[in-house]
Amino acid sequence: MGRRSEAVAILGKEVIQPRGLVGQAIDSIDSSGGELKQIFDVLADAENYPLFFHCTSGKDRTGLLAFLILLVLDVPLDVISVDYMASEGELVSERELRIRELQAMGLSDDFAHCPPNWVMDVYGHIGRTYGSVQAYLDGIRVDEAVRHKVRSNILAQATVQS
Repeated sequence: MGRRSEAVAILGKEVIQPRGLVGQAIDSIDSSGGELKQIFDVLADAENYPLFFHCTSGKDRTGLLAFLILLVLDVPLDVISVDYMASEGELVSERELRIRELQAMGLSDDFAHCPPNWVMDVYGHIGRTYGSVQAYLDGIRVDEAVRHKVRSNILAQATVQS
């Protein structure tokens, strides 16, 4: 365990840093379809509501999940982008701590911020690689029936909350 911090810093600097937050999201899209399908299966089951998901920053894995959910809900991309960027302001109070943690992992201060191009770049990758969001979701077995259940469940919860 004595060299763990050094190993993490090397991975951070040599692997994660060059990919950036956009690259990490793209990597997750390309390699985590099974895990995303499991999440959508949970979202499709009305018995799981109300439902809460979160993480430390809301711009990485949780941001990707929120992005995909909002796409399933047919939210316009500009609105999704505003929602994603809202995390930036919420992270101010702990930014200095996060920057120190990121630097210890070999990452730059950029990882403490929300890239303004994140939504459009990730969406563009899905379109170029899979043809469309629907085709991507179909490919990971989140078909229209599952998406319909997700929409129905979330919109029903939104109505209950109103």
